[in-house]
Amino acid sequence: MINLFRILHILFASMTLALLPVSIILKGRMEKAKGTPGELATMGNMLILGKTMGMIGGLGILITGGTMVSLESYKWFAFSEFPWLAWKQTIFAAILIINFALMMPTAKKMGQLIGQRIASGENTATDEIRALGGKTAVFGILMNLLALTAMTLGVSKGIF
Repeated sequence: MINLFRILHILFASMTLALLPVSIILKGRMEKAKGTPGELATMGNMLILGKTMGMIGGLGILITGGTMVSLESYKWFAFSEFPWLAWKQTIFAAILIINFALMMPTAKKMGQLIGQRIASGENTATDEIRALGGKTAVFGILMNLLALTAMTLGVSKGIF
């Protein structure tokens, strides 16, 4: 049973890490689409893809990670016993804080502005929308680098 949760945990972690190259690719497409009728659609697609993959991956990591901690008799934030796991948990908590405090409000505002522009018949982004898109890209890259660090700790299990 524990192996099923390990496999699922790796699958969900991979889903969130896949957002890094996807974000880089979509950021390049947004630069190419700047000022064209496809600009808002590209930005909207980035928001939908990021939200979907991030939500599924993040919730999956939380559920499978919590289950594995319970099944394997690990402890939460036990720095003296399992420092690699405690740091993984701390990093995941930081990712959650960045996501809920910074990413989600920024993405929500960006989505609303995109919707307003499309509803008014406009197809190009404003400087405000582009700035919000830049912020979401930075937050996304930061969260992905933290997730990569957590994954490295999980693979190393005590080497560091």
